[in-house]
Amino acid sequence: MPFKPLAALDPQKLDAACENLCRVFGVPSLYRHQRETGENILKGVSTFLDVPTGGGKTLAYWLPFFYYWTPGNTQDNCQKIILVVGPLSALMLSQAKSLTQKGIPAVALTSETEEPEKVLKDIGNNKYRIVFVSPELAVTPKFHENVLSRKPFSDNIISQVIDEGHCISEWGNDDFRPEFSKLSVLLARLPSGLPVVVGSATLPRDVITDIQDKLRLRRDCARVSVSNEKPNIALSVRIMQHPQDTFADLMTLFPRDFDAAEDFPQTIVYAGGRLDVEKIQDFCRANKPDHIDAEDRIASGALRLAATTDALGMGMDFQRIMRILIWHAPLSFLSLVQKIGRCVRAAELLGEAFLYITSSAFIRYEIELELLKEGTEEEEENEDEARDQAPPASEGEQMDRDAAAEALDNDEQSAAPKIQRLKNMSLMEARDRRYLLEYIVTKGCRRKPWNKFFGNNSKHKLPHPVPPGTRCCDNCHPEKFPVDTIQLTGGSQLQSGRKRHGKTSEELVEEAKQILRSLRNTFAQRDYPHGYLVTVRRLTSVESLVEAVRWHWAPKYGAEVVAAVQDLLARNPDTELMAREEQRRERAFAALTARAEADLHKKLVTVFDACYEVIQNETRPGPKPGQTVKRCQRFLALPRKTTWAAYYNIIKEPISMAQIKKYSHNKQLVRSTTEYAALWHRMFDNARKFNVEGSQIYEDAEYLERVFDQTLDGLAVQHNVAGVIRNRSNEDIDSQT
Repeated sequence: MPFKPLAALDPQKLDAACENLCRVFGVPSLYRHQRETGENILKGVSTFLDVPTGGGKTLAYWLPFFYYWTPGNTQDNCQKIILVVGPLSALMLSQAKSLTQKGIPAVALTSETEEPEKVLKDIGNNKYRIVFVSPELAVTPKFHENVLSRKPFSDNIISQVIDEGHCISEWGNDDFRPEFSKLSVLLARLPSGLPVVVGSATLPRDVITDIQDKLRLRRDCARVSVSNEKPNIALSVRIMQHPQDTFADLMTLFPRDFDAAEDFPQTIVYAGGRLDVEKIQDFCRANKPDHIDAEDRIASGALRLAATTDALGMGMDFQRIMRILIWHAPLSFLSLVQKIGRCVRAAELLGEAFLYITSSAFIRYEIELELLKEGTEEEEENEDEARDQAPPASEGEQMDRDAAAEALDNDEQSAAPKIQRLKNMSLMEARDRRYLLEYIVTKGCRRKPWNKFFGNNSKHKLPHPVPPGTRCCDNCHPEKFPVDTIQLTGGSQLQSGRKRHGKTSEELVEEAKQILRSLRNTFAQRDYPHGYLVTVRRLTSVESLVEAVRWHWAPKYGAEVVAAVQDLLARNPDTELMAREEQRRERAFAALTARAEADLHKKLVTVFDACYEVIQNETRPGPKPGQTVKRCQRFLALPRKTTWAAYYNIIKEPISMAQIKKYSHNKQLVRSTTEYAALWHRMFDNARKFNVEGSQIYEDAEYLERVFDQTLDGLAVQHNVAGVIRNRSNEDIDSQT
């Protein structure tokens, strides 16, 4: 039957649910906010779950499900459903896979889903307990028809989760993923009274209000909040020492004593666009110490640095990211805190987050902040005054959220006109922008604007002790945040402390001037021993100056000047340009190679599939008159271990046709006709090794092997791919036939 909120929860049943949840997910116990959120959902109370990265949002999502379900439980009335809307396909696929491996049937419905029609029907028929779906698919008529309107689904769904809920406010616009702002359509199609959970690590008050408006949620939604302050992450803002397009400041990432990959802390570098990401990744590869090679990287067992855009890390359980570097200020303070929050999810570790900006940006931000303060100071004062006058809320106390929202609306109306004068920002956008700029340009503690923006001082804190050795920020303890000086010694993209061959542009210009001056003196002494190139007396006007210095001797001396300059350049080649050209050639070659490999793989799969079909269609007379049977029947699958235990004692590398079919489509496993043939010959050899000569399966193996060899050779010639390289003694297939 459709969801009905529980007026009272069974304490023993709730405790058992918490124990089962902890056992399945391998955690010692649940946090208070996880249990509180789960209880809210069971009682039918929609909830904003505002907890930091690493705070365990997903366990809070699953607790209501475990109240009804235990591992192995197949009772119909316990097969409840939780529907999750998430922003990233990769994240949802990873979560669904993890849940399934833990014995919880889960599925992620994305644009990449195979057989989507079948999956939709399975979801509608209550096959899965946890269902992940993108907002783009969740609001489609097809999802409504095949899932939401199906009685098995609507009778068993107990909650709607919207993960990474800040995306509704940040992304849901006409330019980017507008379906996020249309999720109210989905909620309207769900059973009446179904509770909604909106989870995120960045949910300040005004963002929650914006989400409530877009989702058309009631103002009395509960809010379970935990401070997202992370004292184990050291915060700093750095002014770039060099032009931003050189990326030279990134050299500070490389430790001085860099002997192995493990010496390089795992680092994510966030940039605003794909082009910058690619340039940063290329720069870091090119400037790593020469002795850190691919073998060392593989031996370390981990990628040490990744340059990326916003998506990487969202919701992912990356425990040991030690450094976050943000290249240029992001568009919002929410985005900045989201990125920083992906550093050291494990509370016992120490991490560091850097924001790199240019000196001109810093100056511009100071001016912009002053303009923003003029429009938002009144709003902030009203907010602080309301917070000071409000009585402290005890645990479980229900606040009059409708009245609070009405007061907020009045504040917005009085403050908004001042903000509109600055690029027509909304009040929420202006507040976010102000705190972002304040974080960047402040001379005080950087945690102060962070905590004030999110109201962290009034929230619960995770029960983690602060690890020893923590540093606050570069303003509080500048002596603990030394910045290495990067000196460019030969071009725009250099390694720290190293000199490359060749000279800088400035050095080349100076040497060229010296050469040209020397040439000028040579020409003067040789051709005009008693004259001057230009005399002061002739410079009587601007026109005479222009006429005097316009070099009309180019026909006579130009060749010698050009030759001298070319000789200088030949002795001082542009190594940076040469390196870029070499990289272009390497990329072009890699692209051609990849295209050729893809074309070859496509041809090989065609050959393999055709060969497989020929073997599959080979028949022989059956035991009854007029009956035929397939010769490959015994080879399609491996023998059952329970029946044929002796087979696995004798055959050390068993393989079946089904496995060959699977392997043949994987270009990492089968890259040639020779490797493909080896799989078939292994299967036929296994049959001969286990069975007596003269038996039917022995004869089938002999016959099919001859047919296979002939077929594969013919198909290889037909599709113009390399044939099989054989080491077998008898290579004459015709003579075998």
